[in-house]
Amino acid sequence: MKKTIWSKDIEDKIYKFVKDCYGCKSCMRNCVMLNDFCSSPKKLFEDFLEKGEINSIIPYSCNMCKQCTLVCPKKLKIDEIFMDMRKELVIENKGKSPIKGHKAVDIHQKLSYTNIFKGQFRKTRVAFMPGCSLSSYNPQIVEKTKDFLSQHIKDIGIILNCCGKPTEAIGKQEKFKEKYKILETDIKNVDEIITACSSCYSILLKHSKNIKVRSLWEVIPKIGIPEELKNVGKESEILFGIQDACTTRDSFNIHEGIRWILKELGYKFYEPIHTKENTMCCGMGGMVFPANKNIAQKVIKRRAMEFKSDYVVTYCASCRQAMELGDKKSLHILDLIFGKSFNCDIDFKQKQLTIIKSWVNRYKTKKACENYK
Repeated sequence: MKKTIWSKDIEDKIYKFVKDCYGCKSCMRNCVMLNDFCSSPKKLFEDFLEKGEINSIIPYSCNMCKQCTLVCPKKLKIDEIFMDMRKELVIENKGKSPIKGHKAVDIHQKLSYTNIFKGQFRKTRVAFMPGCSLSSYNPQIVEKTKDFLSQHIKDIGIILNCCGKPTEAIGKQEKFKEKYKILETDIKNVDEIITACSSCYSILLKHSKNIKVRSLWEVIPKIGIPEELKNVGKESEILFGIQDACTTRDSFNIHEGIRWILKELGYKFYEPIHTKENTMCCGMGGMVFPANKNIAQKVIKRRAMEFKSDYVVTYCASCRQAMELGDKKSLHILDLIFGKSFNCDIDFKQKQLTIIKSWVNRYKTKKACENYK
């Protein structure tokens, strides 16, 4: 789909970008998608201004990770231009993404907002929100985390709603507002939400400013890990690389919390070349995988190659899956907290989650949480 009539707002932003861009190509060093589509973003947008059109696959191939802005001398925000383009493409396409692969995102979102998978259990002032990806990955970890929190936080419940990030990411702003209202209805009496998901954390901070939002990775260092787990990994020979989520690249407390937890557990770890606020996308960002699988796979491979060991620990369930796709032995940090002690390759018997298995896991999470009513 090529759109030839764009809003003045987008054209003005692109004119300004072309005027301000030095053409230094610093952004090209770390961006897979730009290298696939152009010789430089300045040239890409100059062509846009000349022709008045752009192939819709281009804005939908951006991971929205902001690496380009980090290295840009002028701090230009290419991702914001691509996001505005996505919104207009959706409007042009009568409320739907023009990308066929995003039908899977629509199905995911439709199912996520049914009572089969969502719900608030024990209507309390404080609630734990694990997020869709973690519930899809491991129901037992979600339940153990909730039990652990309930030992330290008086009267805490659990919310299994989706935050709607996938809908927002593909540019369906009106549909996102509809879905977010469902979440707001379910959390209207909640004063504080503790999230395990980086996307939920960022979305709630942005759209529910009246609610206190804390990351689980800020909370655990304050209450401490279970005493019996301290130094559980001290004898392990495994060296973990840390994959920081790009969604929370500016969240210093989360970065420090993850490293505190690993130290308390006794596991050895190191920082890859791009880490913390300079982290690189795992390949799952921006809903690119269903739109342009080739780009997503290249991003995954590029990121995985930065790790000098075979082992990666993440605090985002989607990052964990991406690193596994990149042939890394990847674990979620909750695997280390509530799983067994990981010492050797035999402990890593991972299998990629099928779509059916992920939905079965989410249903198991829901059934387990019904006990908290």
